[in-house]
Amino acid sequence: MFVYESSGTSSRTPISETIFFLRQGVNPFTTKKLAPLGRVYYFTRMSGADWAIRLTAFAAFAGYLGALAKWPGRCQPSAWPSALSLWLFGLVAFLAHFVCAFHFEYDWSHSQALIATAKQTAEVTGVNTGVGLYFNYAFTLLWLADCVWWCLATGSHGARPAWLGAIIHSFMLFMWFNATVVFGAPLGQALGWVGFIGLAIRHLYQKQRGE
Repeated sequence: MFVYESSGTSSRTPISETIFFLRQGVNPFTTKKLAPLGRVYYFTRMSGADWAIRLTAFAAFAGYLGALAKWPGRCQPSAWPSALSLWLFGLVAFLAHFVCAFHFEYDWSHSQALIATAKQTAEVTGVNTGVGLYFNYAFTLLWLADCVWWCLATGSHGARPAWLGAIIHSFMLFMWFNATVVFGAPLGQALGWVGFIGLAIRHLYQKQRGE
């Protein structure tokens, strides 16, 4: 989704080329120099803004996975950190990432973000559309609304219809999967696969134990 401009350069580089993020972007191998042994120099020209954008994205993904790992027993007392605390941590990190991306790269301009998203989507899919930006706005609002609901009405949140929970989690999973495995840089793809496979194994293990 969001892109950022590295310090001292004029070309915009997708956030997910460095670690990962929700975006439609350019294949990192077309814009990064390859080392003689095939390694990619991911940490060149990194400014404080670059680090802020990358690390908040990583923290948000870690919070998301951690919360899902504890999701089956979220309504029962558990050792800290709880599913709720991890869910809130992921949201706060994601909001910080959102702010960093718009502050450092877009000067808080929606039109600038929309143009950049459309351009990069066209480079990858051949379709010139900025709809991905609106998908990410929806993702942000959905996560925020779910956290508010959980904090203010825990009982109602835990008793919500299964179909509603399925819709929420399917959309969030779709966005994170695209951010890491589909459109991410090699490091982001690796982290995405490890995270999602590990999460699936944990849930299968919990199911076998009847948790």
